[in-house]
Amino acid sequence: MKNLAALAVMVSVFALAAPETGEAAKIKLRIKDRHDNDRISCNTARHMVRERGYAKVKIKSCVTPIYSFFGKKNGSLYVVRVDPQTRSVWRE
Repeated sequence: MKNLAALAVMVSVFALAAPETGEAAKIKLRIKDRHDNDRISCNTARHMVRERGYAKVKIKSCVTPIYSFFGKKNGSLYVVRVDPQTRSVWRE
């Protein structure tokens, strides 16, 4: 509810302060989910996998809730998974 009230105030301020141009102003607002700040990026997760001794780390998928990567270690290819919220790293 607070986000909605803050959004209404911001829109009204922009509407009153906007100069007359004859065109409708386009405003894009994104209200972040409270969990957005807790998630690490796919690139940060890839670096975490590299720090654990895997070489030639390549992204398999970063669109699912759990990120997955291909990585070589001791001559073998592994699939390594990273939970972006808990920062847990494990391999299959």
